[in-house]
Amino acid sequence: MQKTDLKTKKLDNISIWLSGLCVFHCLALPIITIGIPLFGEFFDGHYHAIMLFLIIPISAIALFRGFHNHRRILISIIGFFGVLMILIGGTFIHSEYSALVDSLFTISGSIILALAHFLNNRAGHYHSVSCE
Repeated sequence: MQKTDLKTKKLDNISIWLSGLCVFHCLALPIITIGIPLFGEFFDGHYHAIMLFLIIPISAIALFRGFHNHRRILISIIGFFGVLMILIGGTFIHSEYSALVDSLFTISGSIILALAHFLNNRAGHYHSVSCE
């Protein structure tokens, strides 16, 4: 496997974990926050901004590098759609709609983005193995 393929795989894995962290946040943090009110103050309402700051560039780099390797545009489109859902869910929907709508939209985007990174990871693996 080439060195760039290993970097892309690592970025995909980081992005999958970040998407999982997003899902965990949307499902578990409200329950934790109810039980421990001070924990909600830890992020001071900026959790979505922090996650967007991490998710968008890492996902964009990983998906771009994967596309450069395997040339499957559908994977990039799926990833873009997932990022877009997370972006809209973490900004507009978060401020204008209920927490339930926000969570459903953001969780769906996180799952779609994780799927894109999984497909990107697999396609890069198959491409590098078949080229040896």
